Amino acid sequence: MGRSRPAAALSFGLAAAFALPLRAQPAPVDDGRPVVVPSRCVAHVLSAPLLTGDGSPGIPVTIDGTDGLAFLGLTQENLGVFERPDVTYPPGTPIKVRTMTGEGTVYETVVRKLALGHGTARDVQAVMLGTTGDRRVAGRPLLGIVGYDILGNYDVLLDFPDRTLTLFQATGAAGCPPVSRLVGGPAYAAPLLPNSRGMSVMVQVAIGGVPIGMELEPGSNASLIQASEAADIGVDAAALAADPRSRTDAGNAIIGHRHRFGPFVLGTYRGTDLTADVTRSTTNILGMNFFRGRRVLFAMPTRMVYFSDPQATQPGQDTASAGASPAQSRLADVAVQDPPAAPP
Repeated sequence: MGRSRPAAALSFGLAAAFALPLRAQPAPVDDGRPVVVPSRCVAHVLSAPLLTGDGSPGIPVTIDGTDGLAFLGLTQENLGVFERPDVTYPPGTPIKVRTMTGEGTVYETVVRKLALGHGTARDVQAVMLGTTGDRRVAGRPLLGIVGYDILGNYDVLLDFPDRTLTLFQATGAAGCPPVSRLVGGPAYAAPLLPNSRGMSVMVQVAIGGVPIGMELEPGSNASLIQASEAADIGVDAAALAADPRSRTDAGNAIIGHRHRFGPFVLGTYRGTDLTADVTRSTTNILGMNFFRGRRVLFAMPTRMVYFSDPQATQPGQDTASAGASPAQSRLADVAVQDPPAAPP
């Protein structure tokens, strides 16, 4: 979820506000053996476990003294918070926001203290995303969504096979390995492009030779392509009629069709097919169905994304399912209804 504003306003010094330990990080390389990134190569390192097994990635956080879980939302512009029976926030100025399915209104507020791993930030501007009742994810109260205003200050490594999140800043010191080594090998790369709100979370994907912009959002459990873009690719209403229907909930609900597109190109990666829901969404999304099982590095400062091939989850990494993404947020949750089987 986000409101239109200059990209420069997105960063408000969280890197300086977070008090983070400096330490070396293990990194997989082409031969699969771990190496150690020298401590002089990274700064402001922050790690947290990924608590959710699929759907929106979730991490442990503490917001204003309440321990719980927050989803990660690259395309959400601000830290978002949910009210609960025992958690309330003072509402501030109402603002218009754009969701996957249209527009809505939320209220600004201020989080007095956000703790994420060993890092803390105070007096963080946030938006109120509504209430979740007593909903819990991975046994923890659902508190909010960590957005681009925080993540955009860091190199963001999402290691889905090992279920870990690492935030850091590369120092650029001489002799340091390229950050792409952190995803292992082979590593694929693509430039991050600014979206309509100035957030560098978009990539160019060529499907059937037709380039389209897609925002990267692991918080969406499916990839979405606008119907008009699908038509440009050559997928019209007649082609979609044979596909299963889907329902996307992200504030409002929109009905679409899940389609299997042919070969596609994303930076240096060549994919054989891409499954996406064709809808009347406000933007295109490359979602969790693409990222699942990969190591992904969103190198925000240098506007690059690096990712591995999908890998099996490591033994002993059983984690809870995130369930549906919050309907109040910009993170889309998509359900698919298969067509009825033909009578024998």
